[in-house]
Amino acid sequence: MSPSDIIVAMKKFRAWLWVALCAAAIFLVVPTARAIQNFVGEHWGRAFFGYLVIAAVAATFLTILYLLIVRLKIRAASNYIWLAACAALYLYFTLKLWRNPEEAVHFLEYGLLGFFLFRAWRLTVPDKAVYLASFLTGTLVGTFDEIFQWLMPGRYWDIRDVGLNALAVGLFQVAFWQGVRPKLASPRIAAKSVRKVSFLLAANLLLLGLCMSNTPDRTGALASRFPALAFLEKEEPMREFKMKHKNPEIGSFYSRMTVERLKVTDFEKTVEYGRILRDWKDKDYNEFLETFNALNTPFLYEMRVHIFRRDRKNEEGQKAGSERRKKEALFIAYKENLILEKYFTRTLRSSGYQWERKRAAAVEPLIDKNASYTSPVSKDLFYWLSEGAMWIGICVAFIALIGLNILLKKRGRTPSVSP
Repeated sequence: MSPSDIIVAMKKFRAWLWVALCAAAIFLVVPTARAIQNFVGEHWGRAFFGYLVIAAVAATFLTILYLLIVRLKIRAASNYIWLAACAALYLYFTLKLWRNPEEAVHFLEYGLLGFFLFRAWRLTVPDKAVYLASFLTGTLVGTFDEIFQWLMPGRYWDIRDVGLNALAVGLFQVAFWQGVRPKLASPRIAAKSVRKVSFLLAANLLLLGLCMSNTPDRTGALASRFPALAFLEKEEPMREFKMKHKNPEIGSFYSRMTVERLKVTDFEKTVEYGRILRDWKDKDYNEFLETFNALNTPFLYEMRVHIFRRDRKNEEGQKAGSERRKKEALFIAYKENLILEKYFTRTLRSSGYQWERKRAAAVEPLIDKNASYTSPVSKDLFYWLSEGAMWIGICVAFIALIGLNILLKKRGRTPSVSP
């Protein structure tokens, strides 16, 4: 190996070492995340996380501006427009998460990971495919992050967090691609770069497919094979097949059970479930959901979540400072109560959570009770996607990727298209 090869190898090693250290730091935060959130919340308030992300985005934006204006002397307005747009999107999504500002930390973690990935992949993918390679690798790390989180007791898998991780990495790549526009060794995308990107895309699709196929039955089988994972049976599964039910009086709501099954369970479990709800009325809500989880008692779990949402919105409505917010909150409480009365009828009467008729009557004049409502309780982002259709789509994507790479290999030259 020549001295120049050794230097290149060392550069690659250092670049990927930074990627590994950043990814390791992200994974090490997972077991302590709740403790960190509680500490920060008690001492500085949960909004601290949101302000931290905003400060980091602003500092990064100003640093890049300084480099472009002072060091590189870039005068093209389009660079700055793209940078400003990406920074604005980071801020927009941070503000969108303000009710759960700790979620915005994903942007901080995966934005930094996106930077290190670009530096590492640039040494082996010297063309515009480097942005796709960095994005797909970051998405893969983000998916493993969520899987690791799911394996922690008391933590959950959330496909939306996978999306946030991917968004953070992706926005950084767009900012670099169109905002900074670093010089790349090759003006065209090489066939070997396409192969690397194809492999990464296939790995992402396969991993997401496996996660989306991890239903409660499969989680139970996994727990029975590995006793140390028995606690997963009490946690929320990665994927449940849910249905959307429509009612002209209410609107729509989601459930793990058919309408007929809801009615049958309500009839058969009235006494048992009513007693459980009464016994737990003054106990911790989250502990209730862990004890009577969606896997083993879906009816009871869903009913309790509907009750919680109804009562919380009713309380918000009573305390609201503006008429608009009051009407919005009471409208939700009213509709959630209709769902409970319609589909959890007998158990609701036996539970001690039934609203008195005068309470519902007091809300009716303040809202448009005929307006449609869709309850987010038990909503699944991909409730409409069947497992079979998902895997057919993944297989079609695999075949397309294989076909593309075979075509490029036969041509024996770089593709003429640019991203």
